[in-house]
Amino acid sequence: MIFSTINKKGGVGKTAFSFSIAKDLDLFLQSNDSSIIESIYPNKAKISTRPSLIDNCVYDFGGFIQSGVLEIAKASKAILIPCTPLYNSLLKTIETIQELQALKVPLMVLITDYQSLEEQDQARSTLQSNFTDLNFFFFKHSRIIENSMRKGLSFKELSMQTPLSRIHYKTFITEYQRLLDTLTQGASDA
Repeated sequence: MIFSTINKKGGVGKTAFSFSIAKDLDLFLQSNDSSIIESIYPNKAKISTRPSLIDNCVYDFGGFIQSGVLEIAKASKAILIPCTPLYNSLLKTIETIQELQALKVPLMVLITDYQSLEEQDQARSTLQSNFTDLNFFFFKHSRIIENSMRKGLSFKELSMQTPLSRIHYKTFITEYQRLLDTLTQGASDA
């Protein structure tokens, strides 16, 4: 299984989602962007300006500048595109999707960090008015994304720490599990 997480916009959750998916599915993790992944996912994560294509890997791409990014994205079973409902994030996401559509790889948009259903609906409708055949997943604002990177734990690991964390992160984890199930189902169908 190969998955790529890409968006030209920074600060949308690419690294946290890539790390959690890799850890929860027991996959390797590679990135072309500086981050803490090598220290929080030892022996299974690597940062390189030119990541190598290997099986059973999640790729966290900070952009399209480095060579090899589009080749790896094309080999992916799915491309995840995290996006916040902020105007600039939506613009960069539209640019990102336009560049990736030609690869003919399923695109999964993760609407992250929204505060209200109105923000969620606005982000989805903005993207749907520009594109068809996008799969959407919705992750309301949660500290789980920041806590994952700070503690070096996947989303599932964080949610299982205490009975209170199970309750606190329940909605996020339900949607995250739907994402994992979609990724693994899509990979087994390919």
